[in-house]
Amino acid sequence: MSLSILIATSFSIGFFFESIIGFGGGLIAYAILSFFMDLKEMILAGLYIGTCSSAYIAYTDFKSFDKKIFKSLIPLALMGTILGVLVFTKFSTKILSPVFGSLLVLLAVKTIFFDRFSFPKIFKKKLIFIGGIVHGAFGSGGPFVVNAIKDDFKTKSALRTTMAVFFTFFNFVRIAQLGIQNQLEPDFFSGILWTIFPVFIAIKLGHKVHVKLNEDLFKKGVALMTIFAGLKFLAS
Repeated sequence: MSLSILIATSFSIGFFFESIIGFGGGLIAYAILSFFMDLKEMILAGLYIGTCSSAYIAYTDFKSFDKKIFKSLIPLALMGTILGVLVFTKFSTKILSPVFGSLLVLLAVKTIFFDRFSFPKIFKKKLIFIGGIVHGAFGSGGPFVVNAIKDDFKTKSALRTTMAVFFTFFNFVRIAQLGIQNQLEPDFFSGILWTIFPVFIAIKLGHKVHVKLNEDLFKKGVALMTIFAGLKFLAS
């Protein structure tokens, strides 16, 4: 099986679930691709697919976008994202893999055992900043940000769409910064351009069911896959 087909399949599965619960698409894809790809190459593939997919999710239900909450995230998340991109470019895969693995295991444990726990207000700004760093470095800062702001939303559709706008905006920040640092390879991206189309189909299917299902079961499934991926990266 070619690498581009693996990427298309993995991200289609991931973003089907993200279109239901609002985050986790990249984590699921990374859990699958961790057995076949280098971490940095995987993250760059996720940057392309994640940007297009998040923009599509936001477009399909933009009326649910909460502009006020999104604007409140920008200062801390922007600083964190810029710092995270520097981490991605300055450190090797050998260093980044165990860091990423540890983060994935912590996120999974939190989701499985403490999903309904709400962080005190004093920690929320720190979570947003940490989420920005993790997003800049790995493209996976969503769970940190969601844990900081999930109680501020009136509906899960608002959370889903606002986070999609968040990912789109801050992925463009990452693209600009990586471009300035000459970290983007046109040949790599041209080889995976087509992969976004099956991902769009998966998102459409997920959108049809997300308002009808209780997402707790899906979150637990994402968490279990995240643990496996985290342990894989820790062992790298």
